[in-house]
Amino acid sequence: MAHVLGPLLGLTLAAGSAQPSPAAAKSEALKKSCDKGGAADCVTLAELYTRGEEIPKDLDKAATFYKKACDLSLAPACFELAALARTAPKKDMNRVVVLLQKACDGGVADGCAQLGGLYQSGKEIEKHLGRAAEFHERACNAGVAPSCGALGAMLLEGVPMAKDPARAGELLQKACEAGHGDSCGPLAVMLRTGQGLPKDPARALRLFQKSCDAGGMSACFEYALALQKGEGVARDAPRAIALFTKGCEAGEARSCHSLGVVHRDGAGAARDPARAAELFKKACAGGVGAGCFDLATAFLNGHGVKADLVQATSLLRDACTRGDPRGCVELGQLFLNGRGVARDVPRSAALFGEACDKGSVDGCSRLATMLEAGDMIGRDLQKARELYKRGCDAGLVQDCYNLARQFQRPETRDVAQASKYNKQACEAGVGPACYEVGLLYESGTTVPRDPVKALAFYQQACAAKHEPACEKARRLKR
Repeated sequence: MAHVLGPLLGLTLAAGSAQPSPAAAKSEALKKSCDKGGAADCVTLAELYTRGEEIPKDLDKAATFYKKACDLSLAPACFELAALARTAPKKDMNRVVVLLQKACDGGVADGCAQLGGLYQSGKEIEKHLGRAAEFHERACNAGVAPSCGALGAMLLEGVPMAKDPARAGELLQKACEAGHGDSCGPLAVMLRTGQGLPKDPARALRLFQKSCDAGGMSACFEYALALQKGEGVARDAPRAIALFTKGCEAGEARSCHSLGVVHRDGAGAARDPARAAELFKKACAGGVGAGCFDLATAFLNGHGVKADLVQATSLLRDACTRGDPRGCVELGQLFLNGRGVARDVPRSAALFGEACDKGSVDGCSRLATMLEAGDMIGRDLQKARELYKRGCDAGLVQDCYNLARQFQRPETRDVAQASKYNKQACEAGVGPACYEVGLLYESGTTVPRDPVKALAFYQQACAAKHEPACEKARRLKR
């Protein structure tokens, strides 16, 4: 019997002497401490379950212990629990926001920064720029560089608070110097333009390069433009194209547009209208008005795509609403001519006016012509004069002549002003304007009579194929 009991007794003794592994003992001890209110030990145990290094990985158990620590007012535990909740299969963003708020209020700056980012993007919770600014400011004050950059960008744009370029520059500089590459780009723009900071084009270029090297695609676009044009750096078209390509592939829509222009014009790469149209389409989809306009032009002319007036019209609308005044002008011209759309003169005038308001002197000039004629929109000569002057001052010499004609009207006659603007237009080669100046010297109106000068102006106008001036020149030569 002994030979049977011996082994059994050995097994019994071995079972009675078995001890838990060090990892199991550690986790048990941590659990007991956690259950008694040891918040730090709750976090340590949660970290073990999160990493799965000493005990099996179990994110549900990790969340349980982070929650205990969070409920015990340990702010970092609330932050870690928010991270788990944000990646859970059934994500509850309301709970995430509550947890990040607790973390932020408990002094976890990254909790404030994440809340600022959530409210700013509006992708996972309802967008609220006021709250975004509040949390970014709290995070920035605690030294979180990306939040300083985000707050600086808001102050630069004036959304949701009043514009403050000086403070924006301070915050962007703080973030950039702390290693936040994305902040170096907007700071570089400020240094290039002198908005809120003294102009420093050389430093701006260095910062664009720094931000680009850190992965900032917006800065890569700006740096590529400098390389393409040779502004402040040696011209390097191949490198510029490489950066445009990189940016476009990363979703930087402006880079797609610039790359499209390269392929459309064959400037540094093979001319490829079809490829250009594809890139313009990507740029337009990314909100770049110039991309919409150039794609509309391709559809109007059948360059790289099949001509399609309906598509072109739709794209011109997109260009106009996305800030490219050329889209407003061309769409206005379609309505004026009734090409592809029903003729609508008031709508045309409204579009020219919109373009003018967006800085297009071409739009101003076309609206002035309509206001002078008064066709279906009512004549307004005073407004027409104002718009012609804007065009003339911007270098549209035909508008200088048009402005001179306004001062030759009986109801607004001002010979001195008419002479001034006719001379300005004549110097730029506008034949009819030279003819008008010739008339002044021939008649001696406002200037001493001088047939020799009159002949010279008539000949200049005649060279510009103004037939009445040719006749006058022939008569004076007799």
